[in-house]
Order: sequence, then structure tokens, then C-alpha cells
Amino acid sequence: MAQKRKINHKKSASKKAGAKASGRKKPADNLDSMLDLLDGIEKETARILKGNLADDWRENLFEIVMTRVDLAAPHKKRLARLPEFVRADPAAVPQLARRYWGTMKRILQLADAPARKRHVAAFGVLYASIIDTFLKDDTRDHAKTMAALDKRLGLFGQFVDFCSCER
Repeated sequence: MAQKRKINHKKSASKKAGAKASGRKKPADNLDSMLDLLDGIEKETARILKGNLADDWRENLFEIVMTRVDLAAPHKKRLARLPEFVRADPAAVPQLARRYWGTMKRILQLADAPARKRHVAAFGVLYASIIDTFLKDDTRDHAKTMAALDKRLGLFGQFVDFCSCER
């Protein structure tokens, strides 16, 4: 079942996240500036969605991820360079892995979804595949990304149900 967006905030929010993340008009192209951008997207997502989420964690995850996609869209070409920055600084991989884990956990917590280690790990894989789809998505409305997200969240829901774990 395809999900529909509940909150429309693309234009002003994406500009805000980019401005907050970089602190300057033209962002530097390095790993630190990339991490600043990602931090800005995370903070802006939480600000936009706080108090606007539903009681269903599945719907919330969809809104959170699509809000992040909307905020990241103006920076898509820059974000696609992240692997290049990582290859240039392989010693940063452990720090990046910890940051990624923390981000995945915070997304699940914001959604009020199960967030045990197994859930964070599974969601992290799902999220990486969504970002890959987003970076290749050439539709203006992110239709391919939304369709992939809807399918992946269905799989994640099955995983959570299979584990039948409490939060």
C-alpha cells in the first residue's frame, strides 16, 4: 500500500537545513562539511516533525525519511560525493559508523518505533538502500524513492513483527 505525505514543507525547510548545516553561502567540499550538512538535516527534520507525527510508528518512519529526503534534495550532488570523502580518509570510518548508528537510533526513537539493537541494525541497512535509491532517483517528486521506501518499510515491519520484541 503506497503511503501519502501528510506534511508538505519542502521549500523553506530544505533551504533552512542547508543554511544551518553549512553556515555559509558556498559549502566546502570535505568530510567535515558533509557531516555538518547531515547534522543540519537531522536537526531540521526533528524540528519540523516534532508534534506532527501520528500514533503509528510505520507512518512516522515514512514521514521522517521523506522529510530527510526533501531536505537533502538540494544537496543531492554533494551528498553523492560522500563515498569519495570516506575513501580519502579511511581512518574516519569507525567514527562515521558510530554516527550512522546514532542517527538510525534517533530516527527510530523520533518515530516511536522499536529501537533495540537488532532494529537499529536492520533499519540501518534499509535506510542505506533508500539513500542509494534517492541518489539515483531522477523524478521531481521523489516518486521512485517513495515507492522504494514504502516497500522497505513493509519489510522492516515484517522484521519487527517476526521478532515480536517489545521496544
